[in-house]
Amino acid sequence: MTGPLQGVRVVELAVWFAGPAIGGILSDWGADVIKIEPLMGDPLRGLSYIGEQQSLPSGFELDNRGKRGIAVDLKHNSGRDIGYELVRSADVFFSNIRYAGLSRLGFDYESLRAINKRLIYAHVSGFGLDTPDADRPTFDVGAFWARSGFAALLKQEDGTPTTPRGAMGDHATGANMAGGIAAALYARERGLAEGQFLSTSLTRTAAYQLGQDMNLAIRTGAKPTMTPRSAQKNPLMNPYKTAEGRWIWLLMLESDRFWTRFVNVIGQSEWGEDLRFVDSSRRATNCAELTSLLDDVLSKKSLLEWATVFEANDIWWAPLQEIEDVLMDESFVGSGGLIDVPDGAGGTVQMVASPIDFSETNWAPQGPAPQLGAHTELILSDELGYGWETIVALKDQGIIL
Repeated sequence: MTGPLQGVRVVELAVWFAGPAIGGILSDWGADVIKIEPLMGDPLRGLSYIGEQQSLPSGFELDNRGKRGIAVDLKHNSGRDIGYELVRSADVFFSNIRYAGLSRLGFDYESLRAINKRLIYAHVSGFGLDTPDADRPTFDVGAFWARSGFAALLKQEDGTPTTPRGAMGDHATGANMAGGIAAALYARERGLAEGQFLSTSLTRTAAYQLGQDMNLAIRTGAKPTMTPRSAQKNPLMNPYKTAEGRWIWLLMLESDRFWTRFVNVIGQSEWGEDLRFVDSSRRATNCAELTSLLDDVLSKKSLLEWATVFEANDIWWAPLQEIEDVLMDESFVGSGGLIDVPDGAGGTVQMVASPIDFSETNWAPQGPAPQLGAHTELILSDELGYGWETIVALKDQGIIL
């Protein structure tokens, strides 16, 4: 095992994306994560996409790699006891199951704290636990995207909502909570708290990611809006289509710093003295006109041609890339954006890496995502001391898989 969380024991009772994403990151960082699933399994196991040939959906593989899996019916007293035994020796427990449901199962914070006072208990909800919608069912499309204001700010020009990418809010929320758990473990290590309850919500994560717009609205009352490309007040922070139909994004936020150099580079030096565009204030006033002119100029050369010119003259820019471009991007690959994950059969498969590296305690994926109930017998026998007769009886009663 590698990573900064070696020796940390984690129990996961989570489904779909936001919860399992927490465990995926903690496992990457070296924690021993045991994923408890119902006998039917995490419903994400059944969500495959067109073209997938592997036995587990790619989304499930990503968020559940390196974990050990146990399938148990927690609604049964004997199943609940198994869960309690796992919690008794754990450092961390987390879930994204609705809290009322956890309470009915006996896996709320107070119940588990009575078993293990040093437990770090983390919970992810849609809207927060102290709200009228604490127990409202949702996905990240509802809580992170639609209700938070995200979708409204990124709607199309005709007002049609844009559909978010899969698990976009879930992964952001999961990564935030993984950091929160690490902070809580550090606080426990320093003696600042014995154990504690951590909570966050998809809506809270969305608000923080929209923090610039949110805080502007709070402080000034201004209503954030989507600004059409032709109305961007700084046309040097805008995308433009190149000759072959690709897009190049100008990144000159400090437009006065770049203006003279930029117009010389694109062969429009006369614009440097044009009173309509001579400074950032006047470029903002005449943004539609300047954007139209830049559309015409930048459409004359290919992305590669402009990239060569811009690189040679320290013009800040970025290509608008498709996913297939990103996967071949030397900077993305060189930054460690992809990782080889053991496939359980002696080989590896390539996946997206979790987003933090460590110079002295760096991590490596511990293994593939578990098949349903893959480690049930080993965990019961080797860690909890169950005899084989008891294990067989639990299987016969439909309590474990």
